Amino acid sequence: MSHFLSALAALWLGVGFAVGADKLPANPETAWRVALSSLPQDATEHKPLTLKIAVNDIYCSKTACSCISQIATRSFDTLLADLQARHQITLEFTYFSEVFDLQKAILANQYDGVLCKPWTALQYSFKTNARFKRVADLLDPDNKALMSGVFLSLSGAPLRTLADLQGKRLALGQADSYEKNQAPLQMLAAGHIKPAEVLMLSSCGENLSALMDGKVDVAVVSSYALTASCAVDFAKPEDFRTLAETEKMPLTSLLVDLNKVPAAEVTRLQAALLDVSGPKVPKDLLGKGFVLPASWKPVPPASAGDASKSVGGNPLETVK
Repeated sequence: MSHFLSALAALWLGVGFAVGADKLPANPETAWRVALSSLPQDATEHKPLTLKIAVNDIYCSKTACSCISQIATRSFDTLLADLQARHQITLEFTYFSEVFDLQKAILANQYDGVLCKPWTALQYSFKTNARFKRVADLLDPDNKALMSGVFLSLSGAPLRTLADLQGKRLALGQADSYEKNQAPLQMLAAGHIKPAEVLMLSSCGENLSALMDGKVDVAVVSSYALTASCAVDFAKPEDFRTLAETEKMPLTSLLVDLNKVPAAEVTRLQAALLDVSGPKVPKDLLGKGFVLPASWKPVPPASAGDASKSVGGNPLETVK
């Protein structure tokens, strides 16, 4: 079996992630933050704007897993109507229940923007030549905009801290999940922690199942896994102990392609989203709506791969 680092590098190369240092963005900041005060306040001063947006949202009834249908009841219908009426902005949403289908649409460069977990779009920036920026972050039903990756062990296990993962078995997510893959790998590299075996699985549910079945000692899941994923059917929060969390990152963002949308219109869209949020937010959005995007500078996979050298030397088994 190949060593950890070489297998990980091969995986990234296979999906077009490995890029040379000369291709890294000059500005790694993913958030669009400009002054809004100079924008006209009267929507009649604007021409109509129409954007095609691909959508995959954890809490949207049209894209979420059926197993959390009682939780994922979000609708964007009122929001879209308000944007059109108040700001002459028409967002044509196309809903994708499968992330894989959304990724294919992004690679085909079919949309002006996307509403999803931001890494879903940002990971393809070098392959599509799209210039995605996060215009606004969408709050979850608890009015939180950020998430993280969480290292979990079983509550009765002797493991207490991330350092206890040394020489143990670990379940990560696939490379297209930043909070379950790149960010945890960076933490392991920084701590010089070397698991004995690493499985790369496809979902939070699979990672938790591997942990509960004794196949691994620690599983990394998204911070919402025990409340808003299919894992809620079989995994209870009290059954697990949190060993560590990754850096915070946006959960859901509206991103636009700067190669397709002029900067002035991006700022206009941002102002409009903020205007229909907060006190004016429609009830079917399940929260206070959109907020200015938090600063987030994800480490490009090529750089993350270099950083993970201190984790190398361990076998990597990829499970699909």
